Amino acid sequence: MLLMTVSAWSAKYFALGSEPSEITVRRWIQNGVLPGRKVGGTWYIDEHQWLAGGDELVLRVLAEAG
Repeated sequence: MLLMTVSAWSAKYFALGSEPSEITVRRWIQNGVLPGRKVGGTWYIDEHQWLAGGDELVLRVLAEAG
């Protein structure tokens, strides 16, 4: 599991100027579109689970690699 802040995730996977708003990403997490959670007052995305796309083998490989 690799938790990333919403801003770090957006910066890594979207081109400058095309990032979704933090409110949109929070809504995606709350609705189950993106794997993530709120810890304290900060929202995080589980990058490994997102990249695996539900594939358990890929998730295990990502967990071992990082």
